[in-house]
Amino acid sequence: MVTAFLFSGRPNPEWLLTEWQQKNWMQLWQQAPLSNTEVKQPSALGYSGCRLYHNEHSYWQAYNGCVSFFEDGKVFSKEDDKEQLEQFLLNTAPEQIKLILQEQGIIQVK
Repeated sequence: MVTAFLFSGRPNPEWLLTEWQQKNWMQLWQQAPLSNTEVKQPSALGYSGCRLYHNEHSYWQAYNGCVSFFEDGKVFSKEDDKEQLEQFLLNTAPEQIKLILQEQGIIQVK
């Protein structure tokens, strides 16, 4: 399950990855260089990243050039220089959600 954090006070859009998308995500994650920086979400309104849930107790958080994997109180982070990982997740959204992301300037029309 992917969640794009867009709103305050109303539900954020969520969607499931296909098996193919899951495999591609894991490839991108494994190839990304390690980082000492953990994802920091702004407290401001508007888009503040996306989250991919691995299971009930672990997830990836992507925002602003960094992706962190949170599991059992541990954090592993990777660089996302050109926001390739974040944009990959956002572009897996169903068309209706992509339109919202495009309108807000979060993803580009392809």
